[in-house]
Amino acid sequence: MTTTRGRYSSGEQTRIRLVEAAERLFARRGYDGVTLADIRKAAGQYNSSVIGYYFGTKEGLLLAVFTHRIPSVDSERTALLAELSATNGRLSTRDALWAIVKPLAGTIGRNNHFVALLDRLMRSDRFSSYLPQAHPAAGETGKDADLALRASIGHLPDDIGSQRLDLVYASILGRLAHYDRRGLPPKRTELTALVDAWEALLLAPVSAETHDARRAS
Repeated sequence: MTTTRGRYSSGEQTRIRLVEAAERLFARRGYDGVTLADIRKAAGQYNSSVIGYYFGTKEGLLLAVFTHRIPSVDSERTALLAELSATNGRLSTRDALWAIVKPLAGTIGRNNHFVALLDRLMRSDRFSSYLPQAHPAAGETGKDADLALRASIGHLPDDIGSQRLDLVYASILGRLAHYDRRGLPPKRTELTALVDAWEALLLAPVSAETHDARRAS
């Protein structure tokens, strides 16, 4: 008979310990800098087959981290998008940024290093392999927020808009990962100032110099 402790069975507790240990180590050292033995030890598990039993492979364990974290981020984003849409109607650039940023910032805390993991993946060759899950706008409502953000800068040439979005997404993960490493979520005043900067980057006018360079190329 399966015993239970609190909300989870003992088997589910073991699985969650492995997922959270993997997330913490991947965020700290990178995916390739961590062994299965490292993860087992960090999770207090010494059975050499335990990760294979629950996840199959190291890659399966990484995917399990996404499955563990994305639903709660997506749920908060759903509520925020509904609130912003009800209040403001069509989402502005700033609204769409908040819909992407706030749920990610809300993950920062004890035993949650999801943002720092995403930042690590974005700065590695593995990002493209896990783009649907590792993107800052992962999840069904994340896609909606991303589409709203792209629509809000639709007046920009496509290549410039894409370049700016890439810069903003990398900056979002990088700055939030900084707070994760400090172990403290950003203060409201810090987060609003960051959203100011990301909004300004996206909406800055295209300079005459850039227009000239694009025509020349």
